[in-house]
This record gives sequence, structure tokens and C-alpha cells, in this order.
Amino acid sequence: TGAIDLSKLGDKSKYTIDYLGDKNANILTGTTKDEIFVAGAGNDILTGNGGMDVFNAGLGNDNIIINASNITALEKTGTGNRTRVDGGGGIDTLKLEGAGLTLDLTKISDRRIQDIEVIDITGSGNNTLQLNLDDLLHASTSTNILKVLGNSGDEVIVTGFNGLVTKKTVNGVTYDVYTHSDANAGANAELWVQKGVTLMGAQRGFVIKGESARDHSGYSVSNAGDVNGDGLDDLIIGAYGADPSGKSSAGKSYIVFGKQDTDAINLSDIVAGKGGFVINGKSVRNYSGRSVSSAGDVNGDGLDDLIIGAYSTNPNDKSNAGESYVVFGKQDTDAINLSSIIGAGGFVIKGEPGSFWSSHLVSSAGDVNGDGLDDLIISARDIGKSYVLFGKQDTNAINLPAIAAGTSTDGFVIKGEPWNDYRGHLISSAGDINGDGLDDLIIGVYEANPNDKSKAGKSYVVFGKKDNTDAIELSDIVAGKGGFVINGESVRDYSGYSVSSAGDVNGDGLDDLIIGARQADPSGQSHAGKSYVVFGKKDNTDAIELSAIAAGAGGFVINGESARDYSGCSVSNAGDVNGDGLDDLIVGAYGSDDSSGKSHQGKSYVVFGKKDNTNAIELSDIAAGIGGFVIIGESAGDYSGHSVSSAGDVNGDGLDDLIVGAWNADPSGRTSAGKSYVIFGKTDTNAIDLSKLGDKSKYTIDYLGDKNDNILTGTTKDEIFVAGAGNDILTGNGGMDVFNYHQRQQHRRTRKNRRRQPCPC
Repeated sequence: TGAIDLSKLGDKSKYTIDYLGDKNANILTGTTKDEIFVAGAGNDILTGNGGMDVFNAGLGNDNIIINASNITALEKTGTGNRTRVDGGGGIDTLKLEGAGLTLDLTKISDRRIQDIEVIDITGSGNNTLQLNLDDLLHASTSTNILKVLGNSGDEVIVTGFNGLVTKKTVNGVTYDVYTHSDANAGANAELWVQKGVTLMGAQRGFVIKGESARDHSGYSVSNAGDVNGDGLDDLIIGAYGADPSGKSSAGKSYIVFGKQDTDAINLSDIVAGKGGFVINGKSVRNYSGRSVSSAGDVNGDGLDDLIIGAYSTNPNDKSNAGESYVVFGKQDTDAINLSSIIGAGGFVIKGEPGSFWSSHLVSSAGDVNGDGLDDLIISARDIGKSYVLFGKQDTNAINLPAIAAGTSTDGFVIKGEPWNDYRGHLISSAGDINGDGLDDLIIGVYEANPNDKSKAGKSYVVFGKKDNTDAIELSDIVAGKGGFVINGESVRDYSGYSVSSAGDVNGDGLDDLIIGARQADPSGQSHAGKSYVVFGKKDNTDAIELSAIAAGAGGFVINGESARDYSGCSVSNAGDVNGDGLDDLIVGAYGSDDSSGKSHQGKSYVVFGKKDNTNAIELSDIAAGIGGFVIIGESAGDYSGHSVSSAGDVNGDGLDDLIVGAWNADPSGRTSAGKSYVIFGKTDTNAIDLSKLGDKSKYTIDYLGDKNDNILTGTTKDEIFVAGAGNDILTGNGGMDVFNYHQRQQHRRTRKNRRRQPCPC
């Protein structure tokens, strides 16, 4: 607001225009210095040759040529950098000069490149252009169309666009034309890529590599909630074959902290306390980590906790009775030994005598009794029981015999139907199915025989209750007392082989369910598998027939793609991956082969939520980018998709992420050490190739808090805020901002978004 004195106007205030054009076609060629180019009305050629150059091309169809030095200047942040490219009127082309160059528009301020209609990345060798929808809208403001020229060695990496729409030929050049995929963006944008140039969606995510041969890391994977209170969701990965301190198959579990970059993680670094911590099994052949899950916030300290199953332990000399371990959240990266967990950051849950393989499967149960603490559910496979354990703040051991006898106030037992149905008891939180404010449970029994259909399978929904610890009989659930039963469709479908909350898929305010039937035969394709989405209901406890769901009554079916894919072996809520406000789903198909002959590489399918219809979904359509996207396994025999889960929001960009386990993968030649893959949320439906995961894909977190009370204040730019566990103040000040904060309600939502257990195969 300083006054202007006209008598002094112009004193010591002048920029030098180094190259000035006129109304004719000019060729303006710069040096390596920082220079200013101003062209006129002709069709001009402006060549920077390096430096922090300013290009004002004016009217006409102009060519602006930049090299590696100019690109570096465009990407540079901070004051004093005046670099800019303005095409002005006409059809203007930005050309790359050189080879091995990457022009990454996602790293360049929106105001630095404007009014460019064509980007030519041909150069003298293989070059790369990276951009997203916003970059196109800002660079080509007059038309919202950007053409990219190049040759077969060049590559365009892009997010926010659909699959191929059409081909167009202009001035003898044929283009593949793509459109943006965000129906809410309010603008029609097109990306034209010259035929022959490789177009790929940025493979946003990272790989987690197993530590040692035959560890089988990734056999069980799960979102861990926010264990360390930094505001980013963390992960837990089980490796039941690992040998901590030489204890053969004692097992390990690894906590991997959330992060924004896409660098690969080696679990050996986690053991060393870099980016997480390890939890070491207790004794030889305990197989700890065969089942892992977030436990929610069991002790109410504001940090999310963990639960780990070790089904082959011998508590109190009870052979193979099994133990489970609750590990409280913490902010350091010191290793935890399950042999010393009692009274030191957690507690142990001891199995029943004769309950071979209690702790075979473990899961958070949500808040079943409404006391504000998260609860747990544990399956004892071989005696057909499940145990619900209430959250608590002490570290005293819990004995399942007391739970089963009804003499403990720590929880209650759920007893199965006939003995021959025992092989199942897949367990998960179901979210709040009936809208009463209490979290419910789902139990899958895949060898059950509903309506005399041998091994068609059953799933039981058990409503939350807060008034007692009385045992629940699944026969009562079948009768509509305290829940309802879901009966399988056909003989030997094995429905209930995998079960999970689905979140709110159809947007009606009630949580829904997803049930896998890995041996179902859709359209006669043997063992292609089916998954069933069952909508929440609060008006009755009538039994549900999956045949009705397949017909579109009360939900919808998801049909497997090919014979012996075993889709539905692992199913999970995926959170809101594409940011449309509806919960999405992930379905694993570990038996899937690809067209190049990679046998059992596996696939996982992300199915977007929908509220307008109950039409059946074909996974072949998902693979084609219709209604979701496919995640293609890396190598033959990896069995990717054996375990799938929501990962929560690992990178803090506001979209929920995914984790896929491939327990038989061989990282760096380590046989069956296993891999896990984190895939960041995205709005497009381009396929994800796990062999390329991590390439050139990173979000910048502009303001990162910690465990203390933080004041994070933004600018008018588009920014990402991630606060920690303190009482924080986040101020946007404008722009398309993303706010991620650590609070109790957020954890309740995340809890319903995670897979609880792997398939029992």
C-alpha cells in the first residue's frame, strides 16, 4: 500500500529483455544465462539453452525449446526464481531438447507453465512426461486439451485419466485420446498421446520385501491403525515361518509405519528399527504371525493396538491350545519379544485345553459392548468356538477356559453348530449392520451344509450386546435370536471361506458385509469363485439366502473371472479408495494366471462402491477398468491376493490405500521370503502392475505434526496436512487442501475398513 511518486517512476526498476521479437516469424536463441524472451505476433522459435529463463511467446503458433537445465529451473522452489513458460495466443508447443529427460509437471508450480497446447518429448532419445489432471487444466487453459508428441522410446506417466476413448488423426499424426475420470471436476479435459508413445498410470505405492527364505511374509496382512500416533496409518505383516534368534518357525510380525514416498522397504530394516519395529515369536514352531490384525484401541490410550495369533503354542502345558498376544501401540521402534509381553506393553490370551489351534484366526471386533474400548475376537478352529474379549487397560493375562465357562467378565464365547462344521469359523468385525450403535460380528463356517447343500457354507451375523457375558449359540442365530444366518448358494461353494465388513458400500448409512465363496462356479467356470455383498438391515433377523443376493435382492454378487482363480479366497473392505464417499471392496484371486503364462501369480480386484443398482459385477469388467481396477501379481507362483486388506491412509493424501500379500514371492532370490505390496488410493481405473509398483510416484506432505500439540498453518496453495496425536490446529488458508488428523472417530472408521485374517488355505 506504499504511495507511488510519479516523478520517480522507473528509477532503478527495470528488467532487461534479452531477446525481443516483432510481428514476423523470429528465431530467438539463448545462452546458458538467465534470460528473458519476448516474442511478437509471428510463428516463432525460442530456444533457452539453460538457465532460469522467462519465455513470453505472444501471438502465433510458437515453439519453445528447453533442455535439462531449463527443466531443473522450472522445478526449483523458493524466492528469486522467475522461470516461466507462457505460450500466449495460438497453438504453442513446448519441446524437450536432449535425451533421458523427465519433465514432471507435478513438481512445477501451476503458474510457471501456461497456454501450452502441445508438449513434444521426442528430443534426441527416450524422454518422459509426468502429469495429472490438474497439470493439464493449468497448462492448457484455453482448450483443456493437451497433445503429446514423441516416439516409441518415450513415456507418459499420468494419473486421473480413463482408458482409451478413441483414436484421432490430425495433420497426419494419429493420437490415442484419453479423458479425465473425475466426473466432479467440472471440466472436460482430454489428453492426446501420439500413437507409439507408452502411456502408463503412475504406479503409486511401494513393495515390502521379506527378510529370509521361507519366512512366508505377507501370509497375513492388515491395516494396523495409527500405532505410533503420527497421523499416518501403519501396517502389520505376518511371517509365520521366520526364525527369530534361531527359534525355528517361532514367527515374526512386522509393524511398518506410514510414509509418503514409494521407496521399497526391506523387512530387515524394520528389524533394525528403521521405519517400524519387529515382534518376535516366543518358541520353536509357534507360528506367530499366521494371523495378524489391528486390535483398534483396546486400552483407550489414543494409540491403536495390535493382535497376533500363535496357534501352536502350549499355554500351561496344554498342547497346541494356542495363544494370542495383544501389543499396545507405542512410538519407539524397539523390538518386542512375545516371551516377555506380559506386563510390558501388552497381554497374553491363553487357549482352552483340547482347543487345538485356538488363535488360528484373530481380529478386532470393533466396540461390541459399547464401553468405548475396542474389543477382540479369536477363533478356535478345531472345536468350533469363537471368543469375544472386551477391551481393557490392564496387562493381566486372559484365560479362554474362564470365558468359555462364563466365569469371567472379560468377554463371552460363541459356540458353533454341529461338530462336522468346525472347519471354518472365519471371523471379522462386521461394523454396525443393524444401526443400533454397537459393532457386530460375522463368523464364516465354510463346511456347513445349509438346506442339505453339502459344504455350501454359512455365515452368521452376531449383533453386539452390552448387558451380559452369556454364551451365544449359533443355533440361536439361525433361529433369528441376536442376529441372522446367511446360507450358501450351491454345493461345495465354501461360502464363508473369507468374511469381512464391507463398510457402507451403497451409502444408506448401514454397514454392509462381503462373503467369499472361493469354490463357486459362476457361468460354469469351475472354482472361479464368487463374492457376495450383503447390505445391512435393521428391520428383521430373517435368514438370507445367497441365491437371493445373486439375484439382486438385498445385495449383489461379484463373479470370478476365470476357472480356478479362487476369487473370494480373501475379501475385505477397502475403505474409500477413489474418494467418492462410498466404501469400496477388494477381492483376492490368488490362483489367477496371466495371458503371458505366469501361473498362479495372482490378482486382486478393487470394486468401487455403488448405490444405484444391485446388478451382478463381473471381475472381467473390473479387469477392463469398468467399475474398479485390477492389481496384477508380479511373478509366477507368488500367490498375490492370498491376503488382502485396506491399509488405511498410509501416505496422508486423503484416499484410502490397500495392501496385498504374496507369501510365496522370492525377493532378491530368497525363496518364499514373501512380499507385500501397498497400493495408494486413486481415482482412475487403470490396472496396477505390481512389478512396476513404486515408480516415480510420491506425494509431498506439506505440514507434518507429531505427538505434541501442533499449529499447522497453510497458504493459498493446494497442500496436505497430517497432524499427530496432540490437540492440533490446522488452518488451510485456501486451496484444494487435504486434512488428516488423529482422533477417536477417525479410528472407528478405519477399524471397519480392514481385513482381519488370511484365508485358511
